[in-house]
Amino acid sequence: MTTDELRGLAFSRMLQMADGEDSGEPLTDAELEVLTPAERELAFQMAARRLAFQLLYLRDADKLADDASMREALTRVDGLGPLAAERIGEIVRGAFEGKDAADKEFVTLAPEWPTHRLAAVDRAILRLAHHELALKQTPGRVVVNEAVELAKHYSTEKSPAFINGLLDRVLNREGRGGSDGGAA
Repeated sequence: MTTDELRGLAFSRMLQMADGEDSGEPLTDAELEVLTPAERELAFQMAARRLAFQLLYLRDADKLADDASMREALTRVDGLGPLAAERIGEIVRGAFEGKDAADKEFVTLAPEWPTHRLAAVDRAILRLAHHELALKQTPGRVVVNEAVELAKHYSTEKSPAFINGLLDRVLNREGRGGSDGGAA
């Protein structure tokens, strides 16, 4: 299965919030068994990142007032176990708590586009990616690519190029423009 096909499954049929507009029927056990372990892991990572982006967007829009409401939202995600829910919650909390530092770096690198002028979707994608880059658990190129893919799916036509350019600047500033360590 191609990466794009896996992303399609991850975005439409895995780890969907109960009220998600993209929700298709969850993948069946038989459909999951067809995937190799590596494909299942990659699809899960894509779905988890998409879910973290959605929660960060809701948190930034004050639709999830606090950690308790975020945990409640995570309990309504089909197929999400408690350990994965905690991990996704940690990522969202970290990105939300680090938004001021992310915004400061973004305004330094793109002063003509302060985050308050960006679409809320783009802000959430950028802040999530900034947090993931800071964690250094995932290669920088993977983080940037996945942020661009989220923008392609959820934002405007021009957003993927903008997000790619800004995150490339972050990587270059950190000296991570080439390949780096960490797990995908």
